[in-house]
Amino acid sequence: MTAWHATSIDRVAALLDTGRGGLSSKAAAARLIADGPNALPPPPVPSVLLLFVRQFNSPLIYLLIAAAAVSLGLGHRTDAGFIGVVLLVNAAIGTVQESKAASSLAALGRMIGQTAMVRRDDVVSVIDARDIVVGDVVELESGMAVPADIRLSSSSALSVDQSTFTGESVAVFKDHAGLVHDRTPPGERATMALAGTMIEQGRGVGIVVATGADTALGAIDASLRTAKATPPPLVIRLDRLARQISTATIALIIPFALVLLAQGRPGDQILLLAVALAVSAIPEGLSIAVTVALAAGTRRMAARNVIVRSLPAVEGLGACTIIASDKTGTLTRNILSVEKILLADGRAFASADWPTDGLAGMRQAAALCNEGSIGLDGELVGDSVDVALLRFARDGGADLAMLYAVVRTAALPYEPVRKFSTVAIAEGAGVRVFAKGAPEIIRQMCRAIDPAAFAAATAMAGEGYRVIAVAASEGATTTDPMAPGDIVLLGWVGLIDPVRPEVPAAITRCAEAGIGVRMVTGDHPGTALTIARGLGLEVAADQVVTGAQMTELAEQPERLAALILGGRVFARIEPVQKLEIVRILATSGELVAVTGDGVNDAPALQAAHIGVAMGIAGTDVARSAADLVLAEDNFASIVAGVEEGRVTYANVRRIVIILLATGIAEIGMFIGAVMLGLPMPLTAVQLLWLNLVTNGAQDVMLGFGRGEGDELHQSPRPPSAPILDRSAIALMIPPALLMTGLALYLVADLQREGRPLAEIQNAVLLMTVLFQNAYVLCMRSERRLIYREPVLSNASLLLGIGIALALQATAMLWPPLGSVLGTAPVCAPTVRFCVAAVLGTVLVTEATKQAVVIWQRRR
Repeated sequence: MTAWHATSIDRVAALLDTGRGGLSSKAAAARLIADGPNALPPPPVPSVLLLFVRQFNSPLIYLLIAAAAVSLGLGHRTDAGFIGVVLLVNAAIGTVQESKAASSLAALGRMIGQTAMVRRDDVVSVIDARDIVVGDVVELESGMAVPADIRLSSSSALSVDQSTFTGESVAVFKDHAGLVHDRTPPGERATMALAGTMIEQGRGVGIVVATGADTALGAIDASLRTAKATPPPLVIRLDRLARQISTATIALIIPFALVLLAQGRPGDQILLLAVALAVSAIPEGLSIAVTVALAAGTRRMAARNVIVRSLPAVEGLGACTIIASDKTGTLTRNILSVEKILLADGRAFASADWPTDGLAGMRQAAALCNEGSIGLDGELVGDSVDVALLRFARDGGADLAMLYAVVRTAALPYEPVRKFSTVAIAEGAGVRVFAKGAPEIIRQMCRAIDPAAFAAATAMAGEGYRVIAVAASEGATTTDPMAPGDIVLLGWVGLIDPVRPEVPAAITRCAEAGIGVRMVTGDHPGTALTIARGLGLEVAADQVVTGAQMTELAEQPERLAALILGGRVFARIEPVQKLEIVRILATSGELVAVTGDGVNDAPALQAAHIGVAMGIAGTDVARSAADLVLAEDNFASIVAGVEEGRVTYANVRRIVIILLATGIAEIGMFIGAVMLGLPMPLTAVQLLWLNLVTNGAQDVMLGFGRGEGDELHQSPRPPSAPILDRSAIALMIPPALLMTGLALYLVADLQREGRPLAEIQNAVLLMTVLFQNAYVLCMRSERRLIYREPVLSNASLLLGIGIALALQATAMLWPPLGSVLGTAPVCAPTVRFCVAAVLGTVLVTEATKQAVVIWQRRR
């Protein structure tokens, strides 16, 4: 322990005894100083081995493992080997998919400032911010990152950019002498500078009261650690499907085995047939096919500026029913802008129709009474209000360089206590005084003001604008620039963070797609309501929910849930409250996508079904906690993501339909064979060949389909809707039953002719492969008939069908592979029968599609 550490324990313990630090003893203070570096604890990182082992945690995998064990026990090493390969391939793919690491938590640590100016024993030195401890005295100035939670002891015109923390686009002024209630949220404490924020202007000195995990930033970190990530919709649906398939398979195997036992079949044959039935029922190629479909969707999304961090999220965005969007930087530009001018004579102008003349006086005053400056590269620098006023003057043609060449004889900078600023410009024998500030303060300095105009300015503030009054002396004057009087009001400036121009159209498209939009912000309720209406959201005043209202109902969960579910705009929201909003929306049955760019958004981004972060303005924390990242920070890209998500889901759904239809046909063959006393139509190895190789070569290509063009004109799928709804089952059953009947007929016919079992199974295998070819070709669309679907609508699928046929031909003509699969060339009558089966499959599938479309229209 250093000498400074030893001498400061008493001081820190006294500070902590006030309740600020959460400790109350000298021993606790010593422990905090000795072992509490100013860094957030690193997240645990799972090993590759652990990720690999996790992939076997599925009921379908359990069944395959059992089937492999039974096959090995019966001496069927080829069958067991094939099943083992399937298991390993699926596990390898799943391990690669585990992309959501704990980088979001590490990014929180990186937000701590790199260095800090610390005063220890009256000596100021620059140290690594990680070495700051509670009790340090830190000096702050403009441009610095705040390295810890600091209680201010002095401040001078200190303003802090808290936009990444609270979502407010306007810098917040801090006052060391302010009075703060002990229940005031961290972001609203005027006497505190919080870790992770930036000093925009001014200076301050304060004592460190919390570091690392004990800061308000650390509280977000803790909520991020405890927030359980909600699985994307596709994962939920596939997990549910896996359980259903497993339950159905077991329910089939048990009575199947009992029937065989009652027939007097040998035990080893019963076990072998049970293995074959399990392999038939389990869609072994589903994991690979879904991964390919999601990867294809990822590439399509990337082309539309949506970067995917988690593969299942590709589909999830298309399933969402509500988008809860951060305002600052997402719906708006996060650049304060002059959007409205109200002159003293009552004339009002909006930014869309600034007059060519008439505002020269306002522009001149905005540029002269201004503490901003022009950087070396021409960039405007300073407080966000001053920069907005300079931009307003420059855009109107004012020469800022010439304006800055005037002689300023006096200037009074803006202070929150005074609420105004002035400047005196030399003019002739006197000075001309310009002033700007709060309307009620400037009003007292001015000559009589039209009451109607002042009422209009007050109404403008009620609409959510930040209103600044601008005044000037009438020519040269001798008035005191430090306390001017008898000056003339020029008018009022309305500033607001403007909406992104492309966002209203994007929100309209969301409405057409059946997706609700909720705005969540740390801004004032009036500002939030104004922005929301500017976006085209239909919001009543009573649909604006504030953080204070949520706090009041914190102990009444039912009323709190009703408040949130009825809200359209959420204002003055703290990070923990944003997380609560997401949780309540999700538990109400909504599929929630959350957008954001700040530290305050990270817990909600992780807890949502789909988290969408801004790629340019977003913090590391937000990007790392999200599933999707918008490359151009354009809310409109979300709509493109929704469209691609729905296309991807349709592709995945078709893959599931095709795999399960094939499985149903195979199960039907075995059950029918047992009931009719026929031999086993296929071996376990042949079933794996069908499910993983020939079928896999083509069904994965369905993932490259580009949709049918009307995805955004359909309502979102109900959150509880399964992948296999009634229409999907209807599309599967008739073709599968046809295949089952044709296979049993072929087995019986060839057995009657005295053909050996291997030849019978070889013929059934070929017919099943051709059935797969025909069925997948028909299922490029669930609605359009095969002849109305463009031939090259999915060229990759045609390639997959060709590969499947080539693989089957190789198995029949190449002896080494034929010996493993039990395949060989077939006779001409069998070929003709298989061709007839293909034609029958096309006719039945197309008739079924037409019937389903008619049924859906009548619903």
